[in-house]
Amino acid sequence: MVGNGETSSVASSSSSSVLVTAADGRQPLPVMALRDKIVAKILGNRVTLIIGDTGCVHERSVESDLLLACVKQLMMKNNDMRVVLMSATADITRYRDYFKDLGRDERVEVIAIPNVSQNSIFQRKVLYLDQVAVLLGMDSDSLSSSCNPGQIPSSNANMKPEVHAHIHKLVLHIHESEPDIEKSILVFLPTYYSLEQQWILLKPLSLLFKVHILHRSVDTNQALLAMRVCKSHRKVILATNIAESSVTIPGVAYVIDSCRSLQVFWDPIRKVDSCELVWVSKSQADQRKGRTGRTCDGKIYRLVTQSFYGSLRDHEYPAILRLSLKQQVLMICCSETKGINDPKALLQKVLDPPDVDIIEDALSLLVKINALDKPLSSRGRYEPTFYGCLLDSLPLSFDASVLALKFGEIGMLQEGILIGILMDVQPSPIFQPFGNQNLYVDNYFEDDKSNELAMGRKETIFMANLCAFQFWQHVFKDKHRLERLKQEINIDEPRTPEVLISDLEEEWCSFHNLVRTSLHNVSEIYEDIINIVHRFRPKFLAESGVHGYFEPYSFKHKCLLQSESARDTDALELGYENPDAITGTTCIAAPYVSRDDFQAATVSEKLMNLIKEIHMKYTGDNSYNQHNNVYNVVSQVTESALCKFFIIGTCNKGTLCCFSHSLQARRPPCRFFHTFQGCRNGDSCFFLHDYTPCFAMTAASSLCLQEDASTLAYSLLELLPFRTNDYVLILNDKDLFFSSNLSQWYDPHKIVATTHRPYSESELSSYGIKILWNIAQPWQSILKTEEFPISWGLVKCVLWFADIKDDAMAEQNLLQNFFHYLAVRMLADALYDMHVIITINNMKFAQLQVERLARECFFFLTQSFPFDETSFGKFLGSRGTTRPKQVSVPISYVFRMYPPVGIQFADCN
Repeated sequence: MVGNGETSSVASSSSSSVLVTAADGRQPLPVMALRDKIVAKILGNRVTLIIGDTGCVHERSVESDLLLACVKQLMMKNNDMRVVLMSATADITRYRDYFKDLGRDERVEVIAIPNVSQNSIFQRKVLYLDQVAVLLGMDSDSLSSSCNPGQIPSSNANMKPEVHAHIHKLVLHIHESEPDIEKSILVFLPTYYSLEQQWILLKPLSLLFKVHILHRSVDTNQALLAMRVCKSHRKVILATNIAESSVTIPGVAYVIDSCRSLQVFWDPIRKVDSCELVWVSKSQADQRKGRTGRTCDGKIYRLVTQSFYGSLRDHEYPAILRLSLKQQVLMICCSETKGINDPKALLQKVLDPPDVDIIEDALSLLVKINALDKPLSSRGRYEPTFYGCLLDSLPLSFDASVLALKFGEIGMLQEGILIGILMDVQPSPIFQPFGNQNLYVDNYFEDDKSNELAMGRKETIFMANLCAFQFWQHVFKDKHRLERLKQEINIDEPRTPEVLISDLEEEWCSFHNLVRTSLHNVSEIYEDIINIVHRFRPKFLAESGVHGYFEPYSFKHKCLLQSESARDTDALELGYENPDAITGTTCIAAPYVSRDDFQAATVSEKLMNLIKEIHMKYTGDNSYNQHNNVYNVVSQVTESALCKFFIIGTCNKGTLCCFSHSLQARRPPCRFFHTFQGCRNGDSCFFLHDYTPCFAMTAASSLCLQEDASTLAYSLLELLPFRTNDYVLILNDKDLFFSSNLSQWYDPHKIVATTHRPYSESELSSYGIKILWNIAQPWQSILKTEEFPISWGLVKCVLWFADIKDDAMAEQNLLQNFFHYLAVRMLADALYDMHVIITINNMKFAQLQVERLARECFFFLTQSFPFDETSFGKFLGSRGTTRPKQVSVPISYVFRMYPPVGIQFADCN
């Protein structure tokens, strides 16, 4: 079974394929991420494939259409395979026709399955604008002209102020005519802005209504938890289409449907996804109708005339016909399964094939950005490059993945990954009070207003949330990481329970207007992504180092708490708010982060430049190349920009104008081209779509390549100390194998090695290697200073060889204890000039999340390089399984400790 949140195989001996209609509210399984494993299981077993739940079939996402095309291809090769499709509102005739040409002499059946017993179904009554006009005592024609101005579905679907006013009147009418205060009203609106406008109208009536918001920027689980039955106020839920099918809202007796929705489509001029308001389909309207009549009788008010409703599309426009398909085309090309790895062929076999030009444009773009290699012949296929496979593997949207890897190429991988996540994740880490969404953004980042090209608002919000994440990591998380290490020294101090730390974190986040669940979500996604990157080993990963703000790690923040009984009256009126986010106390030591902290100014500048580079790639704009000689580069910097009023004949300053009146002068830069939304005017824009000259020259040469596989003994040897009294400590070298090999390249008298074996005569000792025998756990030698043969102050490098075979989790525990106790030793003795080098297979490094284990103890990865097995011995540990373009080799990872300033244990109170 695939879908409904679980996976299983079910043998079937039925002679027919079955289409089953049903509905439930569970989240769909992300099957496309597991496509190759699923295909292998299907081909190797007699299975019934069950596809569907809310949104999988009838919402017509690109992924669901591709899944059906893949399934159909597999059914043609596997006669034992059976398919069950489930949906409450799908166009069953389309699906029946789609599968009837399998040529297996089977019938396709449709079986209607009621959700509940017939006697328990509550009644639903649908009313249209004509009936609404009678209820409100209004003229039917005037109401129709304001709410439903056109006569055809292609007419303007904008939300006029009059529509909001009529919805408000309808809410009041329902409230006055319905005596049961526990019966709630659900209002469907298309955008965040329309939710705000409706909320503004309801805000003065806080004594009557408890208003809840359902939008992707609001934590849905928290919002639903807040929707308790209220006996003193009537609940009014303002929702976008997120409430159509993915959530179940208890107690809804009335639905007001604006019959509008926000639809994403590909803008071929700006080369970006854009949004427009459209009328919903009948299928969507039925989904919205289904939100009531579950626990009581329900009424649905559709703000269109019945005749107009009859002209709406039966089903929503498939996403596969609206989007650029670049991400899906890349995904198909990266598939390991023959037969479904040709995008031109597969996309013509979907339920609604997209225009061939769209596929060609996507392929052309992917070739242009080096994600695909063009076929050498007309019969060849587009092959994914290393960069393309890496892009496809990241659990981010296409543009977010591209941006994240671009940051990696300029040595800012962590920032790039985090910004990419923040582009896709909602709600954001910074708390967004409804009605004043950006209230707290300036506490974390404020753009340089003096800059000629100020950042767009969206980019500023991303930067603020990036700084908020870093602020949480460095202020709250590091404080408790440090306390955990301190407790190892001061064993008499009581340990803080994890439950209490969680409560303290929730409170701290509230003080600083942060959403704890979102911060943890971003952190988890970051770990997934960085471990994927480690599996691929791009060249920039080996070359990236620790950022300058760790040297020294001096960021500080001192809370100044102020109690405010009514800190945000507007937010308190909203029932959807997370109650933990409003405690009546806030930290007034704002701004919490300045532009100088966490390299915020540098990162924001790079962000703007990278967005411009990506837009140049997407649009094929070669503005810079038109001015790439030395004279023009100099003149662009020194000459005045062309006067935009002169060019249209309206400049009245004549010779006094500070801008140039020469048609050869450079155009002023476009302030929209460097933003995520892009410039809507494309090539016709008067302003310049250009890089700064210095950035353009460096941007053109960047290319995401795989690490060079060659190995050199020098890479490791240059990190070892060479002063007479300095030593190398080797841990976890079970049979002293690597110690023996290292002694052939390095002074054995400077090596201290540990082993679990009891004391025995060893030729290694005769070489001069100091051996600690009978060390059951390698990290024990870190704590037992009385048995250590030298002073810890003389140890300048610690080597750990994680030659893992089967028990990976045991090795993870060893590594966790190693980092923990070594951090305690280094902090206690102030040993900050010590290298820690972990040699481990890169696939195991990712699987065990070694970088996260190290970060928890203030160890940061500074560099990594392939381990030279020829010089230091064969690494016999498990190499794991890989996907195309991934590598599985032993890598030496170099860590340095960067603790906060002033962390001596005596000072940490």
